[in-house]
Amino acid sequence: MKLIKYFYRQSPKLLLLAVVAGMLSGFSGTALIAKITSAISEPASRNLEHAWIFFGLLLVYLLTKTSSEMALIHSCQNAIVRLRTELSHKVLVTPMKRLQKIGKHGLLANLTEDVETLTQAFHLAPSVFGNGVIIIGCLCYLSWLSWEIVAIYTVCLLFGIVIFLLAERGPAKKLVELRKQMDVLYQNFRNLIEGTKELQLNAQRGKLFVERVITPSASYFKHLYVRGFIGYITISNLGNITIYLLIGILVFLVPIWMPQSAITIGTMTIILLYLVGPITELVSAVPALRQASIALGRIEQLGGELGGSEPQNCAINPFDNPDHPLCIELCDVRHEYPGDTDEQHFMLGPVNLTINHGEVVFIVGGNGSGKTTLAMLMLGFYPPEVGEILLNGVKVTDENRAVYQQQFSAVFSDFHLFEQLLDVDGSQQSARAAHYIDRLAMSHKVKVEENRFSTIDLSSGQRKRLALVSAYMENRPVYVLDEWAADQDPAFKRVFYMELLPELKAQGKTVIVITHDDPYFHCADRIVKIQDGQLWH
Repeated sequence: MKLIKYFYRQSPKLLLLAVVAGMLSGFSGTALIAKITSAISEPASRNLEHAWIFFGLLLVYLLTKTSSEMALIHSCQNAIVRLRTELSHKVLVTPMKRLQKIGKHGLLANLTEDVETLTQAFHLAPSVFGNGVIIIGCLCYLSWLSWEIVAIYTVCLLFGIVIFLLAERGPAKKLVELRKQMDVLYQNFRNLIEGTKELQLNAQRGKLFVERVITPSASYFKHLYVRGFIGYITISNLGNITIYLLIGILVFLVPIWMPQSAITIGTMTIILLYLVGPITELVSAVPALRQASIALGRIEQLGGELGGSEPQNCAINPFDNPDHPLCIELCDVRHEYPGDTDEQHFMLGPVNLTINHGEVVFIVGGNGSGKTTLAMLMLGFYPPEVGEILLNGVKVTDENRAVYQQQFSAVFSDFHLFEQLLDVDGSQQSARAAHYIDRLAMSHKVKVEENRFSTIDLSSGQRKRLALVSAYMENRPVYVLDEWAADQDPAFKRVFYMELLPELKAQGKTVIVITHDDPYFHCADRIVKIQDGQLWH
């Protein structure tokens, strides 16, 4: 039912078309069976007449069934595209701390495994719907032949459905646990992939990781999968036997209690045998539909956890003040990291800091002192628990935070390099990107081709240079560069501090650099030192 409601919300017109065409398909399919059974009992002289009707019904069945399935496929794929797009947008508007709480493994499991499970179930939708209509149509025709027998058959069928639903509870619980275990597997495989270098350097550690972490979680997943689907296989086979049992009752016992003509019994037997296929397919689809229902529940749960609202229209910039040079102010800002649920807390602040237009500010301090946390606050990723952040005298709030963040370009210490230059459009911009690549001595390895880097299969330092090119192309008022020079050789460190930073300053950019490079501290207009969460000017 949840899947049907979701279908309807996504594509009501296509679903209505699929329902109407499916009903016509089911009725024409039922009429085909009725025509076959009636032709058997009538004189051969009418065969030509029956043949025209039969082939006409066959054409109707083909057209309506194809139309129904095509409409359902379009509806399903529209829903999947919309779902993936909506989840992607929600990820982008969700506060960073909430994303960190959900975890990368949880996000990946939802965006890949759950969506794929839903897609596979949607592929079954045309078959499930078509079989359902055929079953209903055949039961209606049987009722016209003998409503008493159909009443008995329907009662037995309903009784079988109730037994099926009760028996299905056990396997369904296993599928719910199976989905939870999927998150554990994703986390373990993520650790395996990201920690490959460490595990390869220590063979014993790698072996123990596989034996004590990967294998137990995979084995438990296998246990849940086998137990769940064996349950469904058993129930499905018992259901199939029940169908043949009902046919046996109809053929051998019903005539004793309620005498029927041989033609009626023969016709009803043919129809019931014909129904074995649709009913079997319907029952076989239940596990996949159950998994899809669980996956949809997890996706909806993720959507609720992501939450967030659409960013404010960037055309309306509350911070835009031509008479007020750019100025970032942190007033009595305090931030506790990582959160209230942890036993140990790191408190940054109180921070009182003003960064003016065109300044080059170095933020220095030891590891764990709070430099990156301060940068995340200034970039708007972490809202302060106490105090306020102002840009051009306007307070940063949840409502205007998205617009505030559009003032910044950043290269993080754990940066991600996109192959596509999404902000580049036109030959002039491509030439500008090529100019910066040449300035960073990368033109012999990387070109800009069709608004993308020709390769990103480079060393860490080279990738970071391309990340800087991407930041240059954004052309924002403020640049935040977190340990950019850490992966660069001495020659490029000199280029960065002695050439690139002065060039940005000359362009009127405000530059905030997190660094440990003491020999280049003289390149800053101002140095802000952090120690144990406290600022020292």
